[in-house]
Amino acid sequence: MSQRNLIILRAGDGSLHPQWQVGATPDFDLFISYYGKQAGRHQADATYYEHRPGPKWSCIGELLASRPELLDRYDAFWFPDDDLAADAHTLNRMFALFHGFGLALAQPALTQDSFYSWDLLLQDPRYVLRHTGFVEVMAPIFSRAALKACLPTFTESRSGWGLDFVWPQLAARGSQRAIAVIDATPVRHTRALGGNLYANNPDLDPRADRADVVTRYQAQRAMVLAPHTCHGGVRLSGLGWWDALKWAWRRKYALHRMRQRRRQGKAEGL
Repeated sequence: MSQRNLIILRAGDGSLHPQWQVGATPDFDLFISYYGKQAGRHQADATYYEHRPGPKWSCIGELLASRPELLDRYDAFWFPDDDLAADAHTLNRMFALFHGFGLALAQPALTQDSFYSWDLLLQDPRYVLRHTGFVEVMAPIFSRAALKACLPTFTESRSGWGLDFVWPQLAARGSQRAIAVIDATPVRHTRALGGNLYANNPDLDPRADRADVVTRYQAQRAMVLAPHTCHGGVRLSGLGWWDALKWAWRRKYALHRMRQRRRQGKAEGL
């Protein structure tokens, strides 16, 4: 049976993705886009497979341009780095919370022992999730609509720098509740930042990429959100992630019913 969720992974020889399929039945399909030199490596692990050398984001942009049917087949898309440690149970919960809270753009929090760039993205155990103005290129999750809005940017920065400053404006359409860091499902970033990307692509100029992307989209957008923006979150308050998810679904259903009543009232001239 087809899943609602797709992970598209740019995988090298030492990818940690085998861990992601252990601990529960995966509620996701896996597209491995292998960038190494061993023909067929990891192919047995994948729902879909290709071999495509090059940097992460421009290659994902090219992949999706060549496989547009994927955008209509799935509801949520995760684009993790291949050095994230997690299991299927954690990733299933991550996707469930993403859907349950009606998010457009998110990422799992990083464990406190991870290599990291931004304090904002480290797990805060007090919360199920925190609404933010920023997620990182390391592990973003997109809804279908958000991915379609952001996809043209993927090939505009070979290093990926700058893309995460632009995505909140394109994906969230001004909603502060559409973007979140999901604390209930942390993953561990196991390697130093940028290692394989820059080693395998020495021609990259990340600072120039960031300047180009930010300048281009500042000309079209009122602002680019800074990464240290946080708008509060959903507290655990002694409840588990499943209770929080049920709360989110009840809230989502109540909002849906309220909008239905409003539309019905307008149709009846009330």
